[in-house]
Amino acid sequence: TKPYNPVVLNAIVQSKIERYRELRRAMERDSLTGLYNHRTSKDKLATAIQQARSAQQALAVAMIDIDHFKKINDGYGHPMGDQVIRSLSWFLSQRLRKTDIIGRYGGEEFLVVLPAADTPRAVEVLDRIRHDFGQIKHPFNETWCTATLSAGVTQLHETDDAQALIKQADEALYSAKRAGRNRIVSWE
Repeated sequence: TKPYNPVVLNAIVQSKIERYRELRRAMERDSLTGLYNHRTSKDKLATAIQQARSAQQALAVAMIDIDHFKKINDGYGHPMGDQVIRSLSWFLSQRLRKTDIIGRYGGEEFLVVLPAADTPRAVEVLDRIRHDFGQIKHPFNETWCTATLSAGVTQLHETDDAQALIKQADEALYSAKRAGRNRIVSWE
């Protein structure tokens, strides 16, 4: 209403902007890890595919899963399971490039998109992460909890879309698990 106080109006507008930003973040991000959520990860992958095609660049996609995660939850409790998930999300964020896309796909699964990387390069990068993540000791009472990860990797081909790449990476992930876990497998 008129007359209005510009200081009050500014405070109201700033408050609404902040609420909008918080709502948008809640819609795009996973609440436990701060990474992109399932839906946003898939949307970002679709955009990355378009960009890779227009730039005629490679694009690698990986599905990562924490090995024997149910045993961690059952043996150490859900807070430790959450800590292991947060630890992997932080580790991926620190080790991957800012241009890479990292999302929590669901539960203990992560989707990683590596623009301008082919399968061998992605396997090399993720294998170092796999090795180093397996060395982390999460304190629990008077002992430690350790975790390993497995991953399946694929790369963009002419006719692939986001759904096909996710399916290929997931199939490679299950091959890694069948082969004994704690390994990176590329899709053939």
